Amino acid sequence: IPPQDVRAAALALIDAVPFFPQGTVHLAVVDPGVGGDRKPLAARKDGHFFIGPDNGVFSGFLPGEYVLELDRPELFLPRVSRSFHGRDLFAPVAARLAAGKSLRELGSPLADPVIIELPRARKSGDAVAGEVVAVDRFGNLITCIRREDLQAVRLLEDLCITVGSITIRGLRRTYADAREGEMLALVGSGGYLEISCNRGSAVDKAGLGREAVVVIERASL
Repeated sequence: IPPQDVRAAALALIDAVPFFPQGTVHLAVVDPGVGGDRKPLAARKDGHFFIGPDNGVFSGFLPGEYVLELDRPELFLPRVSRSFHGRDLFAPVAARLAAGKSLRELGSPLADPVIIELPRARKSGDAVAGEVVAVDRFGNLITCIRREDLQAVRLLEDLCITVGSITIRGLRRTYADAREGEMLALVGSGGYLEISCNRGSAVDKAGLGREAVVVIERASL
């Protein structure tokens, strides 16, 4: 996760949490407001527990079935620094929850947790539009468009993808289905459309990054 990037952390959690069993305690600390007036939070949603800062990092799972503010200092470490709440505040509380302490014993109900708007695919007729939400270390442009978004408008075959000045025809199954240095599009391991360059960097090739607009239409249009 890039430093201080709360939105990237929120999207990563949405991808990761479904692979864990119910009862898992998810501790996530991407916390640029540490030591400020943001609240510490714990929540439960669909049998999963979440502990971390109330800054939108859990937006994919809030408001949840039960949300509270961690306002019981006796559950923290004896000395809480202003700059390391992950160690001094969140980790001790997460450990207590994992050891069997009831969620309701950890704090007081929180009625208005912070929820940030996360990018989603937009459908318009036979077209789908979205944006690049992340760039991985290989330079792949990962979008907010899921396979299901393409299926909804029957756009899994014979499609044309436009991002910036780059136009890509069709989806590939793997990176190796394209020539070395060729731009391609595929549905990646997280289920999202990716714009990639085989054995290269799509970021360098396209000169684009996060928030770049991606439009998918039928190739015949």
